Amino acid sequence: MYHIAIVEDEVSFATQLQEYLEQYEEENDVRFKISVFGDGAEILEDYQPLYDIILLDIEMPKVNGMKAAEEIRAQDADVTLMFITNMANYAIRGYEVGALDFVMKPI
Repeated sequence: MYHIAIVEDEVSFATQLQEYLEQYEEENDVRFKISVFGDGAEILEDYQPLYDIILLDIEMPKVNGMKAAEEIRAQDADVTLMFITNMANYAIRGYEVGALDFVMKPI
């Protein structure tokens, strides 16, 4: 089982990502444990290196995805980070924290 975190402040996008992951599970006979966080601050609170993949929005009200990724990467060198955003101008900086990729909204 893979543990995936979704860090997204817009409920509709978080729900859409979760539905896509659930559909992928069904179609590919794989299982995910999905945790959803509404802001970068939420995932950073007592962060433990439990996740295989973290899907991060960039623009969030308290702690943005870039800052969260930097702090996560300092504690967890192995987690796969992916940004889900409409902010393409952050791509270069995202690769500095070892992000695998950027997926542009709308998904």
